Amino acid sequence: MSKSWFKRMTAVALSTALLTTPVVLFKPSPAAAAGETVNVWRTNETLIEKLAPQSNISFSPYRNSDQNTIYVDENVTFQTVDGFGASITDSSGYLMNQKISASTRNTLMNNLFSPTNGIGISWLRQTIGASDFSHIGNYNYKNSPTAPFSIAADEVDIIPLLQQARSLNPNLKIVASPWSPPGWMKENNSMLGGDTAKLKLANYGDLATYFVNFIDAYAAKGVPIYAVTPQNEPRWASTGYPGMYMTPQESANFVKNNLGPALSSKNVKIFAFDHNWDIDFVPAYYSDSAAAAYTAGTAWHCYGGEATIMSTMHYLFPNKDTYETECTGGIWTDTTTGQFDVDMKNLTKTIRHWSKNFIAWNLALDTNNGPTNGGCTTCTGLIAIDQATGNVTYGASYYSMGHLSKFAVPGAVRIASTGYAGGIHNVALKNPDGSKVLVAYNETTSNNTFKVKWGDQAFTYTLPSKSAVTFKWSGAQSTANTVIPSDNALKASAYNEAFSIRPETTTDVGGGLDIGNATNGSWIMYKNVNLSGVNGIQARVANGFSTATSIEVRTDSPTGALLGTIGVNGTGGWQTWVTNSAALSGANGVKDVYLVYRGAVNLNGIQFTAANLLANPGFETGNTGSWSDWHPTGQATAHSVDNNTPRTGTYKLTHFAATPYQQTTFQAVSVPNGSYKASVWVRSSGTQNAVRLEASNYGGSTLTHDLGGESTQSTWVQLVIDNINVTTGTITIGVHSNAQGSNWAAFDDFVLVRK
Repeated sequence: MSKSWFKRMTAVALSTALLTTPVVLFKPSPAAAAGETVNVWRTNETLIEKLAPQSNISFSPYRNSDQNTIYVDENVTFQTVDGFGASITDSSGYLMNQKISASTRNTLMNNLFSPTNGIGISWLRQTIGASDFSHIGNYNYKNSPTAPFSIAADEVDIIPLLQQARSLNPNLKIVASPWSPPGWMKENNSMLGGDTAKLKLANYGDLATYFVNFIDAYAAKGVPIYAVTPQNEPRWASTGYPGMYMTPQESANFVKNNLGPALSSKNVKIFAFDHNWDIDFVPAYYSDSAAAAYTAGTAWHCYGGEATIMSTMHYLFPNKDTYETECTGGIWTDTTTGQFDVDMKNLTKTIRHWSKNFIAWNLALDTNNGPTNGGCTTCTGLIAIDQATGNVTYGASYYSMGHLSKFAVPGAVRIASTGYAGGIHNVALKNPDGSKVLVAYNETTSNNTFKVKWGDQAFTYTLPSKSAVTFKWSGAQSTANTVIPSDNALKASAYNEAFSIRPETTTDVGGGLDIGNATNGSWIMYKNVNLSGVNGIQARVANGFSTATSIEVRTDSPTGALLGTIGVNGTGGWQTWVTNSAALSGANGVKDVYLVYRGAVNLNGIQFTAANLLANPGFETGNTGSWSDWHPTGQATAHSVDNNTPRTGTYKLTHFAATPYQQTTFQAVSVPNGSYKASVWVRSSGTQNAVRLEASNYGGSTLTHDLGGESTQSTWVQLVIDNINVTTGTITIGVHSNAQGSNWAAFDDFVLVRK
């Protein structure tokens, strides 16, 4: 994907024979391009561009290059995505309902909830009673055991906005969570948290009834509740605002004995947990099979740990859906990487790791980050409302969410895309109407050019620093699989799927993220890698232990066919990097590749290798040894070996002359009869009559792949001739230039492999 840090295997020198006459060559017709039009919208962190339409671009036939590439495969699907949203807390409702004019409010609600005129918010998380953002303090719906149940407090500001939101977006779903039940149900007799903020055993049933009453009261107002969680952040109960502790077993007991039975006829789902990525809660909860039977999925917050835990829990509990129910913005990001940066990373990685939604926190706060109720004073909303003027400001979180919520509609499915590499985060989805949406974010401080491959089509795009882009296109994928070429280096962080790992910043060459924090049985996976001709692998690894660990290379599953094992001895530190190699056997065809950790090791990238049948394939001898020359009689030789910006290693081959020239550089080898594949990497000055790879003297007509106009001076691209059926025991591989004076072409890393 990114430019390889690995040098290809040294080829075994084989006997060669010289051509005595030039090969008659032809330029084949190019493969028909689907040419689908791609619509483009962009936002940068300064919000100078805000979901701004860009010029359309088009797909064209894919050509392998050293550019960072995102491989998108619409025929590989994962979870259905229900949508994106935030929370109309009591504070948000107060500001939106009382501090702006009716016309401003209508515009705001359209901009938030309308799928056509706004960003199409389709999820809300509503608090059951007060939270740390309640302008009227610590309210609940039943102040004593004998008091009547009443949602009157919510009817002032919250319910009218929910009703309007539902009218604007009928797909709206609501998940509801209590920060605390009424104090009389708790051991501390208070809605506040603290060491004794636990539910009294005698009131488990009362709390279940409280949930039922809330659901019924909201339904009576035309606001159905889609799901509930038993408790917001059950492992944190601040003394400053409403909260309650619940252990996994206490939560399971409440669900299986009380809440589950109480909601069994309500068509309301129960989501477990509702807390941070770094808290060990979920396995213990699901170990209670009776509670698990009532539980539809797991809810997560983004304030600790890594999103990768959601994938781990998905593979441990595949029948339980995954939801991201709270992930606030905050002014603390101004001192780190900025809110837009944080949002785009959280949005893309949350959906990549199996979440069916993404919910921020407050939909609106004022310009002082309130009104608060004893909790966070540095949190921000999607929008800010000036209480004095009624002015509404749309913040970075509004536009970051819009990059997904406006274009990926409820019911979209996540489709395969390789992950983070070269500073580009991404996620891909397919809408119910078949349209594809790819969202990418450039975290680097400079322009970043990358390629998108879809089937056998591709486009190239340059994304400015700290900017996000949404690509949307229609049409059907041109091939069954989007294949990853085996000769492209793969960053570990570009995995499609992963289990029991975490990314971390690497100090290795190129920076970015390595993949570690692994234990025995952890794995990462790449979809649809072409393993034809592969017989080895090189890996960038680090091991801070003194004991040896390893990484297994398997296909199709974590326990699938074992191709080989990369041994990793202690390297002297977790950021002390070495390149280790392993032989592979049995590699063939297009397969899903699993790298299975056997112990703790950090992995930064891999490169598959093949038995190259060409001698001196990268000209690392510093000369044209093993290669032969043809040029027209009377013309001087126009090829040479030099060390001016090779693709890899120290040297490359160059075709050049000051006057018009033709030049062929070729190598003839003896090989067993069978099917072969040849390739070479090329750059050129452009405007030549021909720059092509040739295969001849194999028993069939000469085959060529011409560069055409697809190279720039800064980009290496790959020419490939596949399925060469050798019947003569020989094959000649060469490159040919037909050029005007001062035109040049550069060649490096020739490969000839048996398939």
